Amino acid sequence: GTKLDSAYTERKITVMKLRKKVSLVAIAAALTMGIAAFAASGIVSNWFSSSSSTPDYKSLPTQQQVVKDIGYEAVLIDNFENGYTFKEGSIVKNNLADDNGNSIEKFKSLSLYYEKNDDTVIFTQDKFDSQIPLMGEAVSSINDTDIYYYSYTNKLVPADYKLTEADKKAEENGELVFSYGASEVKISKIQSVTWRKDGLQYSLMQIDGALSAAELSDMAKEAASY
Repeated sequence: GTKLDSAYTERKITVMKLRKKVSLVAIAAALTMGIAAFAASGIVSNWFSSSSSTPDYKSLPTQQQVVKDIGYEAVLIDNFENGYTFKEGSIVKNNLADDNGNSIEKFKSLSLYYEKNDDTVIFTQDKFDSQIPLMGEAVSSINDTDIYYYSYTNKLVPADYKLTEADKKAEENGELVFSYGASEVKISKIQSVTWRKDGLQYSLMQIDGALSAAELSDMAKEAASY
């Protein structure tokens, strides 16, 4: 493959509004931006996301509502077989930009939150034209759809945070991914499964969560069979 300039592999994420819990949109973007992404009009090196600090959905929306809000149909699940149940949902505004901050593509997506015993799984659904490789490795598949598993440590930092030498080294070798826009520094273990189907990209993500890679993968198979 082509050798990519390391500048393009930086994960720069800015979050306009943070949820109280943790900046999930920043983390979701970091998952996707690990590898330089190519779009028709340039190289995507920044993924800006914002969502309201209060949920847009308190109960599972209808397909009609989702199409009105984000412009396309989504996979809507009330309960997963393993007991994770819909809690709330958010509409996310996304802007993919190049190194100079010029917008390449804008789109809306959906983040649905599922809970079981205070443990959360975030089900995100995106539809965009830019070519962004999936992170991680293919761990299973269902009906010709490959499911990729990826995990990393995320360091959530304030917008004006300056990276230390140790930070820079950890970022270079992939030990840490930085997300900007937090009120304080917080380190979290992130894991996700991602798949693509019918022009949409889906991911199930946990932050310091209780599930194993296999359990997350089983949830992905269930969602991918809809």
